[in-house]
Amino acid sequence: MKKFIGNTALKILAVTLSFVVFFTMLISLVGSVVMLFSDFYTRDFETLEKGIMRNLAKDEIYNLISLYDNSDETVETYYEDKNILYSIKNEYSGEHITNFKNQDYVASYTTTEFVTRYASGEMTDIFYDNGDVRYDYDTNQYYFYAKNNIVYKTTQKAEFTIYIPYDMQFTDRFFLMDKLINVGYRNRYTTIFLGVISLALSIVIYSYLFVSVGHRTNSAGVQVALINNIPADILSVIVFFIYLGGIWLFGELSTLVAVVAVGMIILISLYFAALWYLLSIVAQAKAGVLFKHTLLYLIFKVLAKFGRIIKHIYKNRTTILKALFVLGVFWMFTLVFMVFNMYENDNLIIGFIVIGAIASIIIILLAVAFQRVKHGGEKIVSGDLDSKIDTGYMFGDIKDFAESLNNINQGLQTAIDDKIKSERFRTELITNVSHDIKTPLTSIVNYVDLIKKEDCDNEKINQYIEVLDRQSNRLKKLIEDLVEASKASTGNLSVELTRCNLAVLIDQAVGEFSEKLETKGLQVVQTISKEETYIMADGRRLWRVFDNLLNNIYKYALSGTRVYIDLNNDNKKAIITFRNISEQPINISGEELTERFVRGDRSRNTEGSGLGLSIAKSLTELQNGIFEVSADGDLFKVKITFDILE
Repeated sequence: MKKFIGNTALKILAVTLSFVVFFTMLISLVGSVVMLFSDFYTRDFETLEKGIMRNLAKDEIYNLISLYDNSDETVETYYEDKNILYSIKNEYSGEHITNFKNQDYVASYTTTEFVTRYASGEMTDIFYDNGDVRYDYDTNQYYFYAKNNIVYKTTQKAEFTIYIPYDMQFTDRFFLMDKLINVGYRNRYTTIFLGVISLALSIVIYSYLFVSVGHRTNSAGVQVALINNIPADILSVIVFFIYLGGIWLFGELSTLVAVVAVGMIILISLYFAALWYLLSIVAQAKAGVLFKHTLLYLIFKVLAKFGRIIKHIYKNRTTILKALFVLGVFWMFTLVFMVFNMYENDNLIIGFIVIGAIASIIIILLAVAFQRVKHGGEKIVSGDLDSKIDTGYMFGDIKDFAESLNNINQGLQTAIDDKIKSERFRTELITNVSHDIKTPLTSIVNYVDLIKKEDCDNEKINQYIEVLDRQSNRLKKLIEDLVEASKASTGNLSVELTRCNLAVLIDQAVGEFSEKLETKGLQVVQTISKEETYIMADGRRLWRVFDNLLNNIYKYALSGTRVYIDLNNDNKKAIITFRNISEQPINISGEELTERFVRGDRSRNTEGSGLGLSIAKSLTELQNGIFEVSADGDLFKVKITFDILE
């Protein structure tokens, strides 16, 4: 396939065939439409030919009237080399001009018109003087003076007839029309067939050209040829003027031979200009450079750069205004000094100008250096520790200060790397120690279970076993939470994101905890959005988030109060909110509550490891969500945000 679309010889053949097929299609389809509206498919040949030729005769008769009425050329001279027979009968003068000798004719057309005639004669006294024109009331005629002669202008009625003969002697438009009618009528159905076939072939050939343009046999991707690199807007202007020139040149052709010979050259040139234009546009579009290669894009880039300069000046307007103010004050005093000393010492004035120019350059360089340092400091504050301040053209203390800021970057980066390393080591330590503790603890839990199954009459031993059982399970849960918190915070926990219905998950979680919450007198109030809300999340991990939050509510909420769980859609975001009244005052911030081993119960009288919220936050962030905790007095609130799946 690549060789097929990149073959140069095949492309040349396709271009050549496209020309032949295009003009075949154009002539066939246009001819079919013209013949359809000219009744080629509904009339017999004789009636059709007569009707068309009669319309031509009707058009020609107005030319005959114009020639006879006021033309410098005689009718006989004009029609001596044309296939037209005519007859003019002047009813006023009895004049009869004709070349019709009862030949057989295809069609004719007759009309009667009033024409102007002129005659000359000697001046007489029967006319009334009115400037250069006199009017004879007896004959109702106008007379125009021309030196010593009078020109008589009369309006006369004449009958004009045009005949188009069967036997045509000259190659003019009537001859060509007669041939076209004959050829068209004989091939009227063939024309439709050729039009349809050439249209189908044109679609195939042009599709191949558009697909293959820009592809070469030994090259990958789209390779735009040098001639096709002309910017699209400039190329459009070039082709536009080529077409204007072609249309103008075609309009200047006067003879039939010129129309046929030169006209074909013009049409061929215009066709290949249009094909080159289309292929060039397609090649640039496929290469992704259509807009980038335009003059408009270049202007846009220049304007954008100018806009950035203006923005930069506006952003640093304070520094620039300060520098301009200092320069303005300096030059004001310099000009005053020069005015008072301009007639005393020319060399002193020149010296002040030189010193002022040097001082101006120094002030501008200082302003630019200060701006660079300011910008570099802002980058460091924003966390871009790899940013370096360009110390070129700086000097003195300001250059030393800029280099110190560059060195601060390195120190900060080292400190951050050490902190990350320490955090990673601490996490690995927790994971490894938890794993080592888990093995003996499992044995303890199992042996406690075995002891519980044995019959023992000693009441104190039974109490000891219950304490061991309760504390060993609590320790087991703590270790499991530690391992999960470590994995979640380091991103080592596997997450499989799938399409999840939030409303269903929330209902299931609340249903699971409903009995447990009722034992503490907690009433759950749910407000779920009526719209179905789907997100991309891991169902198991999201269930653990809800489980931790509801467990947290069970442990720390004030008995006999309401718990509010809401699900809202806001600006393509799914927002889940858990709210409850805390049993104990919350005197720490929401951010502290999400840290590991931090509990709202400072006295640590309640069960819990202080890892629940930390695990919930880490699991939420692993699923591309946002986990926020806030506390206002006794009101505890958790807000979880996910992107809604469209």
